[in-house]
Amino acid sequence: MVRAKLPRRFAVMRTADGNGLSPFQNKFLVGRWLAQLPPLKTRLGSISKVEADRLASAVEALPDSFALWDCDNRLVTCNARFREFFGLVDASLASGMLRRSIMQMGVRPIRTTVIEKPSSQKPDSTSFEVLMPDGRWLHINESQTLEGGLVSVGTDITVLKKSAQKIIENEKELRVSVGDLRESRRELERQKQILVELSEKYGREKNRAEAANHAKSEFLANISHELRTPLNAVIGFSEIMQHGLFGDMTIEKYAEYSHDIYQSGHFLLQVINDILDMSRIEAGKVELDLESGDLCNIFDECMRLVSGAASDKRITLGYEGPEKLIHKLDRRAFKQIMLNLLSNAIKFTPEHGNVKILVEQTDEKLSITIEDNGIGIPQSEIAKLGRPFEQIENQFTKSHSGTGLGLAISRSLMELHQGHLHIKSAVNIGTRVSCHFPGKTNRNQAIPNRDAA
Repeated sequence: MVRAKLPRRFAVMRTADGNGLSPFQNKFLVGRWLAQLPPLKTRLGSISKVEADRLASAVEALPDSFALWDCDNRLVTCNARFREFFGLVDASLASGMLRRSIMQMGVRPIRTTVIEKPSSQKPDSTSFEVLMPDGRWLHINESQTLEGGLVSVGTDITVLKKSAQKIIENEKELRVSVGDLRESRRELERQKQILVELSEKYGREKNRAEAANHAKSEFLANISHELRTPLNAVIGFSEIMQHGLFGDMTIEKYAEYSHDIYQSGHFLLQVINDILDMSRIEAGKVELDLESGDLCNIFDECMRLVSGAASDKRITLGYEGPEKLIHKLDRRAFKQIMLNLLSNAIKFTPEHGNVKILVEQTDEKLSITIEDNGIGIPQSEIAKLGRPFEQIENQFTKSHSGTGLGLAISRSLMELHQGHLHIKSAVNIGTRVSCHFPGKTNRNQAIPNRDAA
């Protein structure tokens, strides 16, 4: 308000003087006005100081670095962020100091990079990025003032730089990953081509093997049929000669020969029957006729059939299980399984040994085990059992003839029943061959022990 009144008073004085009049008619008024000049100067000075303090506070509160330089490149003012950015916190700064001297007092940047001006930036301004020794990045923008000085504003862009660097590193990793993926894709395509070729080759070899297997099965079936007819005749005639149906043989040696012919023919017929059964199973020509029945009747029948061989070696046959056991399966196939396992157990059990049939029942399965106390099988050889024509070679088995098809046929028939065959054995202790059939059984609590010599 005081500043507004002064110009008007000076204007009145100039107008009065031009008209030859005294600007103030009353001298006392003039004296009074002159007496007011010192207080007015004091008030004007206090107003300027308040505005200066206000401006200084605003500059100090800026989150960015701020420095003002005059036309001679001397410091006018700066804030705490400027001193912090350039390591001048403990330095004595004063207005009028040269910029070069101030910057030598602080921490010198490692690298300074001028940024190319965008089209929207003023032509009298400059921007550059500064890397400080402590790893901080500063973005400095300098613009000229009207009197030729400089206004320098700095921003800490360390976070942005790290983010940009991270983006660059991620981009590099992404490019490497893309390259690896492309290489992997090419490798997969090569492997795919190899697999296609192998698949085609496998298909051809499989067809060839199936054709060869079919030819083998057909050959075995035909040759077995051709051999069985004359073998039956040889066995029949040798049996007639052995029993002397048309009169006694005059020489005892002929009777011995006829007995050997009978035994050899009977063994050869059994071998042919085993080969024929195995070929039919492999060819998938065996179909099960499932029916429910009492398995105890089959146990009795099988034990009677092998009792002669057991008696010759004074082996005790035993049974531990229910008196009645109803289960649904193929009776002929089950009988063949039992006969094969019982025959093997008797064959490889020394004299005065024991062979047992053990039955265990649950609601989920039926387990039938043929147990003996014979010579046993080494643990390393058990895996070979069940393969066609596979036999365990030791001093005892060499004295027993056979093709090794009995256990293979039993295993295959078990698989046709959706069951499995498990062998557990120890040398000089004995062998347990367990047949596990799926499905529920009718349970009977009576578990008698039956022995047959």
